[in-house]
Amino acid sequence: MGEASKALPSAEWVRDLLRSSSALPYDYYPEVTAEERLEYALRQTMSSVESPSAHCAVIDHEDRQGLAVTVPLAWDSDVLGVPAGRVTVFMFSGVDQETTIKVSGELACSVRGQIDELSLQHVSVRLDARELLAAQTLERAGFEIVDGILKFSHALDGTPLAPTDLPGIQIREATKADIPKLRALAESGFIYDRFHNDPRLSKETSDRLHGIWTENAVRGKTGAGVLVGEVDGEVGGFFILAEDKLAKEVFGKSVGTLVLITVGKAYRRRGLAKALSRESLRWLQARGNRWGEVGTQLANTPASSVYLAAGFRMAQTSLSLRYWSPGA
Repeated sequence: MGEASKALPSAEWVRDLLRSSSALPYDYYPEVTAEERLEYALRQTMSSVESPSAHCAVIDHEDRQGLAVTVPLAWDSDVLGVPAGRVTVFMFSGVDQETTIKVSGELACSVRGQIDELSLQHVSVRLDARELLAAQTLERAGFEIVDGILKFSHALDGTPLAPTDLPGIQIREATKADIPKLRALAESGFIYDRFHNDPRLSKETSDRLHGIWTENAVRGKTGAGVLVGEVDGEVGGFFILAEDKLAKEVFGKSVGTLVLITVGKAYRRRGLAKALSRESLRWLQARGNRWGEVGTQLANTPASSVYLAAGFRMAQTSLSLRYWSPGA
């Protein structure tokens, strides 16, 4: 195996490596040009590379190149109760299939080295589903697939979306007074996500993580806003929303995301999830977003049905992998 360098790569070197990628961000939008996608990916990658806490591995040979970046995650470490991190960059290229397989293995070994250097116990990575070789290589290095994600998209240009009008249902912005009820919903409403799918994490830990995440969103510590759905005056669900500021800078077009939704069991099958989805799109549209996106787990077919009924279309698929250090 070749030795990887820890020296930071130049932006031009990263740009050249990105040109070989078959899965650049937002490549499902024909309105975004190839150069804009490349510029977005470059800025995103360099932001990871230049992070003060990042550990980089660079493979640069005449016949193969690779880059991996691993960062520790303070919030995840605190909530999960173990040192946690994420592989934010894992990309490689070779002159032929054999060389590409070789460099992917070298890079995976470097990632294992980064994990050891950082003394991490729980490490996650998200890959585009087209990056199968990367996923297979990381699996051989000890990672395991814990989740598959379907991403849906909805165009927000043109005519303003009509407001949702369902008897007894009201959608409004969350306030701090909602936090106790929203935390209770969050701590009982998720079963399909990568945390609950991880047999090494307890249900209590995964539930608490979603509760803290939701409270932080309401307090403005993460995301762009939270919408609450009421049924006959009672809080029945919520949607956390976010916006991609880098997309606005690079494309001149904003992308909003419907990040996290749950509806209490007592309020399901009454149209609340669809109403929250539609009103979230209206909220994002009013803020000037060009597209609205939402993701859900492969196993969560009810959510997929809701998004399709709300006017979304399939845009992308991805895989979540997780590594637990031996003895953790």
